[in-house]
Amino acid sequence: MKFKSFALTVFSVCAAVACGTQAARAASLSVVADQLNNPRNFDWDSQGNIYLAESGSGGDGNGGVNCIPSPSAGYIPLCSGNTGAVVKIAPDGTKTTVLSNLPSLALSPSGEQGAGPADFKFDSKGNAYVLYGLAGDPNLRDTKLGSPDLGQLYKLDLGTGSLTSLADFAKYEATFNPDGSDVINNPYGFTIKGDKAYVVDGGSNVIYRVGLDGSGIEQVAALPTKLLDPSTLQYPTLPEGLTEEALQFNPNAQSVPTGIAVAPDGSLTLSEYTAFPYPEGKARIYSVNPDDLSIKTIADGFTQLTGVTYDSEGNLYALQHINQSEWKAIEQGGNIIGDISGSIIKIAKDGTRETIISGNGLEAASGLFFGPDGNLYTSNRARLAPGERGGQLVKIALNSGGGATKVPEPASVVAVLATAALGAKAMKRKRQEQLLAKVESI
Repeated sequence: MKFKSFALTVFSVCAAVACGTQAARAASLSVVADQLNNPRNFDWDSQGNIYLAESGSGGDGNGGVNCIPSPSAGYIPLCSGNTGAVVKIAPDGTKTTVLSNLPSLALSPSGEQGAGPADFKFDSKGNAYVLYGLAGDPNLRDTKLGSPDLGQLYKLDLGTGSLTSLADFAKYEATFNPDGSDVINNPYGFTIKGDKAYVVDGGSNVIYRVGLDGSGIEQVAALPTKLLDPSTLQYPTLPEGLTEEALQFNPNAQSVPTGIAVAPDGSLTLSEYTAFPYPEGKARIYSVNPDDLSIKTIADGFTQLTGVTYDSEGNLYALQHINQSEWKAIEQGGNIIGDISGSIIKIAKDGTRETIISGNGLEAASGLFFGPDGNLYTSNRARLAPGERGGQLVKIALNSGGGATKVPEPASVVAVLATAALGAKAMKRKRQEQLLAKVESI
């Protein structure tokens, strides 16, 4: 009898611990489309088709002529080429190219970390828009790279394929450098609210508000830096002759915003990646007032976020690109040397965090959105060119059958263990009371 009671208590405790360590079993991931070329953000049309931006894998830079040193990858060459695209993915996974031969910039020769078409969105009237990244010095865009289309937001005529520029962020960065730091431009994602586009730039470390009526850039605000203790940071082994200073490391770390979504209350929610050396547990989530672009931190303690979104109940979901500092998993240049698994974390309205999925095929993903079917979608292996581990569009089912269960974060696991212990104590007290009642009846 004692053994049975003990076994029940142990089972309760073990179940709680298992929930904390088996996050990878909490949701079902399935591939919708594969062999994508540095896939990034996307949107749905009214028929349920997905329009996805492929940043492309750059090129040979016209034999090395159109190449620049990467400011964030150890000065490995970034070379241009026309490998970017916008593709339409039907509900059955069929791919159709909407736009091809678009400008792209990527590490050479791997084609990793492509910058080109970065995001695609429809407004409420069905108008289409596409955003191009850059990931380099905007002063070199037109001349050295020979790719003047990069670093801009365009309105797209889907009938003719023509593009109309609404904002040139590269030119703005080169002229004004709004965050006052290094001059780099890389528009990464945007969302539409009313007749305005809100664009996050991971190179300039800012958020822009742009009028979709052709009025251009209306306002810009720099994201807050974060003071880090250098003694707590880990670094990769740098190539001979290359120093941390050469990689532009600053203890006052830049934000590097990546994902953006409209919150249920109408404010904007932003995710950040953080700058080199990409410290674990230091990424934040911000709330931004769309009227004046004032910014406040609403959550902290994440690693390399690349997407945020909300469900219909107002719960927030955040996407961790890789669960460890990226240099531990991918060498500069694109060679995968470690685990590139990422995670999706649910943040309830009361602040409670649950890991919905970790690993189990989720790798170096970017962009997080709920589809019309109620499932989550993300661009998996989003920084990788086609090949053995090429880019994918994946669906993460959250309901039973592919079902996400609540997976406590470590702090929550402790709480569950405490609850289990209290339950065991209560059971023991109840047995004592029953025994006392039996004795008194005798």
